[in-house]
Amino acid sequence: PDSRACWPVAACAAVYVFFGMMLAKSESVLYVGFMDMLDVNREDASWPLTVAIIMSQLSCPLYGLLGLWLSDRILLVTGALLCALPVMACALANSLGLVIFLYGVLYGLGVACEELVPFTVVARHFVRYRGTAMGLLFVVTAVSGFVSPLIVEALRQAFAFRRALLILGALELSMLFGCIFVDRVPRSDDSASGDGDSEVSIPPLPNIRRPRGSSFQTASFAQSCSKSLVESFTMPRPTTAVPQPHEADSLLGRSGSLSATLARNLRSLATVPYLHLAASRAVSLFVLSSFLLTAVDFGSDNGLDGYEAVALVTASAVGDLVARIGIGLILDSKVLSGEVLMLWSFAIQAGSLAAMAVIKRYWVLMASCFFTGLTGGGRIFACTVMVAELFDERSLPLSLGVMNFIAGIACLARPPVVGYVRDALGSYDPLYVAFAVVNAAFAVTWAVSLCYHKCRKPQERKLNGFAGGNNHERN
Repeated sequence: PDSRACWPVAACAAVYVFFGMMLAKSESVLYVGFMDMLDVNREDASWPLTVAIIMSQLSCPLYGLLGLWLSDRILLVTGALLCALPVMACALANSLGLVIFLYGVLYGLGVACEELVPFTVVARHFVRYRGTAMGLLFVVTAVSGFVSPLIVEALRQAFAFRRALLILGALELSMLFGCIFVDRVPRSDDSASGDGDSEVSIPPLPNIRRPRGSSFQTASFAQSCSKSLVESFTMPRPTTAVPQPHEADSLLGRSGSLSATLARNLRSLATVPYLHLAASRAVSLFVLSSFLLTAVDFGSDNGLDGYEAVALVTASAVGDLVARIGIGLILDSKVLSGEVLMLWSFAIQAGSLAAMAVIKRYWVLMASCFFTGLTGGGRIFACTVMVAELFDERSLPLSLGVMNFIAGIACLARPPVVGYVRDALGSYDPLYVAFAVVNAAFAVTWAVSLCYHKCRKPQERKLNGFAGGNNHERN
């Protein structure tokens, strides 16, 4: 790991991520395109895009399971084909149900691969420079967010939308260039299985909390956690040697300890801090994805032409890029605590969304979109880091998997909400006002949480001092 030969792997992963996120970051343009192509209302047009988000959130463990038997290169090629071929097939579809299956289900499975496998590959190739390599992928994701909508809008205006889908599907095939350099460092399971007659037993690491590394390293571990989650539920591979009685007892004890650990981890998910974080992330994803879905249509309703409306999405993507770079540095340098960051991000986003609903000047809309992307993307990133501080590495895959599941289920409400507000009420303004109210409510909850922990710290110090004094007297 960390050798010069590993950097081409990071470059290929960056190419894979850039093209893989192209359509996911341009859903507001696709939303308008599907509406015109299928001649459906806004609720129906949003279903393929919503199903794709849900599939990308919920199906990552599938690739973790497949990764136990298939190589990373095979998974990457499969993900690239799932991102490209269904999009091209959508150009021939004439029914909403078929588009939902092709784009929502199949393309969503491809996005799930893009959000997991490249990060696990890079994490395997880097140890010392893992934060830098992962930071490259996070930055490329954000860059794709403000370049791709302009490309998709240019194709939509230059060609019929069906032909544009064919071209976009062909561009998605560029993900295959990201599959060239994959295995410069062998996987640990491959190296372990090199000798079929012997297997070195590695004792499990103690289930203790460790100080986290940089925020980029924490987020990189989160990106690859689905594979760890699946592996934690699989039985160890059988060896050729027959276990002795004491070895069998050891295995039974280890199985019991794993069951106890799993039960303890499940109980820890019912704590107030975790549920508060999970709800905050679900709301953040729902609000940000709904805003990105409706931004172009919202701009058109307010008299903006195609590129001016797409610029709203670009401004949000620039804010997301700044957040991905800056939030990690802020958390690592302890300038702000996670709770203070969540409080201010909810408050700022509430003001930004309210301003968009009330003030229709172009510069105000652009600034509001920037702060919406800044606070939304930063909050999603911060939630991962904060969950890592609540759980140890063994518990983190399960906790993040449940958090992603909650966020994915929450997105099911997006099509009826968006469709009703725009088609029945005639404007997106009530939707943005409602989002502002929800953000304000969560800002209040984080203010209460911050005050609670500040009041608790003096009491904990007193208790620790009292316990330390008793121990000193005993000695």
